[in-house]
Amino acid sequence: MTAGRVGLAALVAGVVLAPTALAAPPPPPSPPPSDGRVLDTLLSPRGGDVPGTEYREFTTTAAAGRVRGHLIRVDLANRTVAVRLLRPAVVTAVGTVPDLAARANAIGAVNGNFFDEGGTGASVGVEFENKALIKSAVPLGRRPAPPGPPGSSPDTVIGIDTQGIGRIGRVLFSGSVRFAGREVPLAGLNLYAVPVGGIAAFTPAWGGRTRARTVCGSDTDAKAPCAGAAVEVRVKAGKAVAVGPVGTTAVPAGEVALVARDGAAAPLRALRPGDPVDARWTALAPDTPPLRTALGALALVRDGAPWPGLQTTERAPRTAVGLSTDGRTLWLIAVDGRQEASVGATLAELGRLITDLGIPQAVALDGGGSTQMVRRPAGGALAVANVPSSKPLRAVADGLAVVPAG
Repeated sequence: MTAGRVGLAALVAGVVLAPTALAAPPPPPSPPPSDGRVLDTLLSPRGGDVPGTEYREFTTTAAAGRVRGHLIRVDLANRTVAVRLLRPAVVTAVGTVPDLAARANAIGAVNGNFFDEGGTGASVGVEFENKALIKSAVPLGRRPAPPGPPGSSPDTVIGIDTQGIGRIGRVLFSGSVRFAGREVPLAGLNLYAVPVGGIAAFTPAWGGRTRARTVCGSDTDAKAPCAGAAVEVRVKAGKAVAVGPVGTTAVPAGEVALVARDGAAAPLRALRPGDPVDARWTALAPDTPPLRTALGALALVRDGAPWPGLQTTERAPRTAVGLSTDGRTLWLIAVDGRQEASVGATLAELGRLITDLGIPQAVALDGGGSTQMVRRPAGGALAVANVPSSKPLRAVADGLAVVPAG
């Protein structure tokens, strides 16, 4: 994606700087600036940042009241820091951003994907780290989130390529399983919702949570009945080692569990231990150079402008990630909401705000009670930087973190 770049230094010259974060009650609502900008104030850096990072706060006045936000600017050209996926040990585990960030020795972090809250805990979108796919995205109709603006891809990710450059693109799943003289497609990897009539692969990375509920619901309705026919085949070293009901415990090390539902179940059920089974998959990134890290996201800003058709009806806390045109600067962004001092933003307002900050491309992550940002200043302790609306803090599936390189 390309756009004219507006640096933060240039932006600061055009806004009023304040010496400290705003703590007083918000003033009455005021109309947005006549030039269409929504940004009111970008605060000066607080100082004490770890080299390669810079934390700031900003404010804006939306139609419904004041909005407060937080930025961590990351210099990806600084080889002392790196951006990595933040996640628990397994796909079905969850944790608060402070807990996950502390385990990763993070300098800063935000929450990530929408996820199967109250269910398996697994995230909606792609998780990709160390050049390997951990999980693929679930069917569009089974995502507890808006599908993204018209014309955007449901496979959108925010990523870091193998050269350390930030990228917004797509990660696509491609896989198949060969058995009994046939080859059939795999629908995905470590999915909390196996598509109707499909087969999905599960690895030990799924964790110990039952896979039985992954065959419940339809492609469009999570409350639809569980599949009438379902089977699991465990595969090790290219051979079936067990055939039976969908498993309720962790996949053993060195094995893959193939879960089939509806019409795809009968052919797999005919297998016997010892029969050859070859399951293979890969992740394709058709829009970018090879990626090291990628996280599922919603399209938000491209070419210096918000995507047309962004949601305009619900103000809420928001999390986003922005990139410079050359991908060498990344911003972690959190907007407070659902509180007196900050009403939150619609996705359309978030897009306008990010473009006002001079950020030419960006994606949105999970928001609402999931929005959390943490920061660790140089020589200091990790602490929550924003004011989350969920108390106690919500446990989430994953996030994006700035960590010491190496």
